[in-house]
Amino acid sequence: METLTSLLGAINGVVWGPVMLILLLGVGIYLQLGLKLMPIRKLGMGFKLMWQGEKPSLGWAKRPLLKREMKGKYLPSTL
Repeated sequence: METLTSLLGAINGVVWGPVMLILLLGVGIYLQLGLKLMPIRKLGMGFKLMWQGEKPSLGWAKRPLLKREMKGKYLPSTL
């Protein structure tokens, strides 16, 4: 049992050490380049939208009905 614990401890030290750091940085750089640096370019707009807050909306129930939605419900079917 102690050999298994020491083996797993050695593997844990390698995996969560420099190897994981290199993999995380590599994947991050790969995604940034694949997205053409979009997360960095849109960072300012993201913070602006976050700090702006949510504007009150009319909600789904208060929007006007479309002509095709009213057909057969509220008006004669001659529309």
